[in-house]
Amino acid sequence: MLPSSKFTPLLTALLALPFPPILAQRTPWENLVLADCGIGLGHNGGSTSREMIYYDGNVWTGNGLETYRPKMMVNVPWTGAYPWGQKGGVSATMPNGDVFTVHINPNVKDPGAAGDAWHKYELDKPLKCYSYHYDKVYRLDDGKWCSSAYVCNHRGQPYVNPKCDAL
Repeated sequence: MLPSSKFTPLLTALLALPFPPILAQRTPWENLVLADCGIGLGHNGGSTSREMIYYDGNVWTGNGLETYRPKMMVNVPWTGAYPWGQKGGVSATMPNGDVFTVHINPNVKDPGAAGDAWHKYELDKPLKCYSYHYDKVYRLDDGKWCSSAYVCNHRGQPYVNPKCDAL
């Protein structure tokens, strides 16, 4: 236990912060990519899987169009309806137990704001989801490529522009 003479300056400093530390956002740079994988290889030329792909930071490295490896991902099972834009939204549980729920308006075109996402660990900090269709965001272990359909984050735009002379 700290003596009260040492505790008082610490408490005073914490109270002087603009936002109490307990209310501070833990994941301001996170990105949730709603992806379609194996496009063209599924039934009637559709995708073979749909994935929620979580990055705790940037998706794109800034090295051309290369992407970082995601922190975690989860398959969103086919229920007979395309999940991104399903009435009532869609939820999936990540490997760490965090539950993400997304509500998307599929009529919004790139790069417009198309909906919102929430996760159990920060329900009070929704992510804005943007329509952003980009090929080859992530390659599954079976070799199939995933393309982004929507990118959800707190940044006010769907992506950070990659720095590439070729663009």
